[in-house]
Amino acid sequence: MLKKMGIVALILLCCVSFASAAVNEEKADANETTHFGEYIITPAKDFGGDIVIRYVYDTITQGETNQHSKTVDTDITVLHVDLNWGDQADSLRLKVYSPDWQYLGMYFDNADGMIDGRISIDIENPNGIAKGTWHYEVYGYNVEGTEDYYI
Repeated sequence: MLKKMGIVALILLCCVSFASAAVNEEKADANETTHFGEYIITPAKDFGGDIVIRYVYDTITQGETNQHSKTVDTDITVLHVDLNWGDQADSLRLKVYSPDWQYLGMYFDNADGMIDGRISIDIENPNGIAKGTWHYEVYGYNVEGTEDYYI
């Protein structure tokens, strides 16, 4: 009996988590500020100047999912995420997870306010971005052939 109650409680918890994530997913692909706990997601600001960011180059096809990660080991308050494929005819999707696997949304090409083959967002936390390995999931949402990208 106790085992059955535990299973029911787990199923209910999963349903609540998925419903919460679905609400956040709807907000995340709009061109607006989105909040996930302490994190604020906004279209990326134009930093200007010479900022050196290490990018990873990869390719993707229709329906394929690629995993990428970035380690944050310094005290920062803004994490810039830039997925760039440049081809407006194809569409990629980006999901972002913090080091403790907190889901921070699903983003499409219009997440930064433009349809330009690029998703460029800032993840901000005035109290500091969590140190550790950040996880990015790139999905070939609508891809003809093979699409090159960097993140």
